[in-house]
Amino acid sequence: MASLASLVTRFVDSERGAANILPLESVTAQAVAAVSFYAGFAELTNLDDGGEIGEGVDITVSEWAEIRPLFVLYVERETALQMEATRGLGADVFGRSSSEIGGDITQLEADMPRRVFFHPVITV
Repeated sequence: MASLASLVTRFVDSERGAANILPLESVTAQAVAAVSFYAGFAELTNLDDGGEIGEGVDITVSEWAEIRPLFVLYVERETALQMEATRGLGADVFGRSSSEIGGDITQLEADMPRRVFFHPVITV
């Protein structure tokens, strides 16, 4: 189990390194958004009733396994939006467009309820 902040820091420092152009605050915001979406369909193990989802929330390994693909797509879309915004300055845009990534996000978000919803079976 790790805090969301430490998972984001590991992602920025170890997994993406120089390929990441977003500041840590933006990446953290995308992680919070992904965790919030996940929490709409599954109960977070370490979130108290009424607790807020933020960078301090603890995420289990299995929760991160479900959240991470959406988080990566959110970061990729935010990066694409930043790159597309520089097009007017003459910068050469590379990678997928934000609309292409948006399609993948829509598909993953639509599949999330089926993948993560759990309700224990009670027999009488």
